[in-house]
Amino acid sequence: MKKSITNRQIFFLIFLALTSYRSIDMPIIIARSAGRSGWIPIIIVSLIFGVVITIIIKLNNMFKDKVLFDYGQEIVGKFITYIIVCYFIVYFILIGIFLDIKLVDVLTTNFLPSSPQYAILTLGIMLFGFAAYKGITNMARLFEIIGALFLLVTVGICILMLTQGMDYNILPIFNVSDTNHFLTAIKELFIPYFGIEILFVIPFTTINKKAPRVGFATLLFIGFFYILIVEGTFMILGVNNTALLNDSFIEAIKITEMPVIERTDIFYLTFGLSSLFAGMMIVFVVVVEFACKLFKKVKRHVVVIVVAIIMYILTLLALNIKKVDEIFDSFFIYLIIISSIIIPITLLVVAKIKKRVLEKVKK
Repeated sequence: MKKSITNRQIFFLIFLALTSYRSIDMPIIIARSAGRSGWIPIIIVSLIFGVVITIIIKLNNMFKDKVLFDYGQEIVGKFITYIIVCYFIVYFILIGIFLDIKLVDVLTTNFLPSSPQYAILTLGIMLFGFAAYKGITNMARLFEIIGALFLLVTVGICILMLTQGMDYNILPIFNVSDTNHFLTAIKELFIPYFGIEILFVIPFTTINKKAPRVGFATLLFIGFFYILIVEGTFMILGVNNTALLNDSFIEAIKITEMPVIERTDIFYLTFGLSSLFAGMMIVFVVVVEFACKLFKKVKRHVVVIVVAIIMYILTLLALNIKKVDEIFDSFFIYLIIISSIIIPITLLVVAKIKKRVLEKVKK
């Protein structure tokens, strides 16, 4: 049976990959970097990555039913393709470690304060490994449900925050003095947009002709989704308080009153955790898909087990490193620029040139 993913599934895959944890972090990033005018850098970065995702999708559409490992060899040769794939394996393992740390932190802080980190991590890795074994197409069907619930709950809570917050906390919505910090804000906002490279393991078919428009619209939608979260948090807490609290979005939710439900934060975290689990599943699947292509003779379940052990050990080591978030943030932007901008653009340009050369030769 041919693998295929619909445009709707692509929307939810991208949406969950990008918003799995950084939706919680977004208010503090904006409060510290751009203040009340932070919605402008969000739109700018969304447009930048909207163009990037369009490039990736167009590249995939040039080679129907193939993934990066397959068509990369046609474009730049086997050796360079192997280097690129190895780079992406390392890149997504690092993302996985980062998300694992966030998952453990959220669970121990809000749900299971007495549970040992290794136990939580063990259960999580087992779940992610099972999802990775089932493959990208099966996971995409599940994400339609998870994504819809997460989106509905988050938007609903943000609307409540907007109706219960104070208008003066977000006014003026544009401050000329904030523009001095826009470059810093744009640089910091690159990290919340990591993950669009998951498209490199998705084989596109004829049903994905409109995927470039879907991809671009998805990034714009994510931008407005982030803005809704930021403005809702600002209206409840104010910019200064938001900048001081690590999980400011969750703190704002705690203050928000919701009909019938007494603990709004617990209600949100139930669905917020599902999105974080989904983000980890995506990362795990991508690493396994690349590894299976690289080591074709190794059975899939063996690859899953090896990846799980590597992720488990590295995450346990990372959990014992002080200020690990700052370490990740210090170098991750450069990896994102390479993986989501330089590599796709280079591959597309070379593919276009080769295509034109072949057309001229045929004539």
